[in-house]
Amino acid sequence: MDTATEKQESWKIRDAWFCLLALIISQFIVLFWLRFAARSSPAFDHWWASSFGTGVIYLIQDALWLFFAVWFSRVEAVRDFLEPAGLRRGVSLFGWCAAWLAIAIAFLDGYGASRGLTASFSQHHAAGYGAFGVAWCYFTLSAVVIAPFCEEVATRGFLYPAFRKHYGFLVTTVIIICFSAYFHWSSVSRSAFTFACLALLWVLLCIVREKTGSLWDCLLCHAVYNAVGSHLWLPTVVVMLLFLPFVAHPILDRWRSKERGLPEDA
Repeated sequence: MDTATEKQESWKIRDAWFCLLALIISQFIVLFWLRFAARSSPAFDHWWASSFGTGVIYLIQDALWLFFAVWFSRVEAVRDFLEPAGLRRGVSLFGWCAAWLAIAIAFLDGYGASRGLTASFSQHHAAGYGAFGVAWCYFTLSAVVIAPFCEEVATRGFLYPAFRKHYGFLVTTVIIICFSAYFHWSSVSRSAFTFACLALLWVLLCIVREKTGSLWDCLLCHAVYNAVGSHLWLPTVVVMLLFLPFVAHPILDRWRSKERGLPEDA
C-alpha cells in the first residue's frame, strides 16, 4: 500500500495549477451568474439577499472547494486523499499553540476594526445574521466550521503539498497568499491593515502545515480566527482550554516512558 508521502509524490504540479485556476474561474462564474440573475429578476435578488439564499450559495461554493481538491488529486477513492492531505493526523501541541497566535491575530484585526482601519468595520452580512436564531446559527457554523474545513482541504490539504513538492517554502507560501487574497478581495482591496492581518494568518497556516503535516492543526487555527472575528472569543477560549489535555497527552506519555526507561511506543 502506498504511503502518504508516495501519494503526495504522485500529485502533479500541473494538476495543482489546474485546481487553482478551476477554483478561481468557478468563483468568477458563480458571482457573474448571481449578479446577472439578480439584475434580471427582482425575485431572485430578494432570494439571494435572504439568509436562506445566501446560505445555499455558500454551500455551493464550499462544495466546489472539496470537489476540485479531490478531483485534481487524481485519487481513486476519497479515503486515498485523507492521509496525504493530513486528515488522518490529529491536533498537535504545536498546532494548539499556533491557534493562540491565530487568536491574537484576530484580536489585532478586531482592534483595527474598532479604529475603522479594517474592511470588517463596514462588512455587509446577510439578513438575519446579527440576531440570534436559525440564520445566526447557520452563518456562525459556516464561518467557524464549514468554510474553514472546505478551504483548508483545498488550500493546505492539496494545493500546498502539491506546490511544495516542486517549490520552496517561500515561493509556495507566496502562491497560497495570492490565491487566498483573490477569494478575500472584497476585504483586502479596501484595507491594507486587513490584508496584513490575513497575510499573517495565511503564513501561520502554511508554517503549521509544514511543521506538523496535520490539516486539523490548520483547521483549528482557521476556525478560532473566524470565531473571534464573529465575536465568539469567550467560547473560543473555553474550547481551546478543553483541547489542552488531548494535545498534551501524547507528550506526557512519551515523557513518562523516558522516565521509566521504556520505548516511546510501549
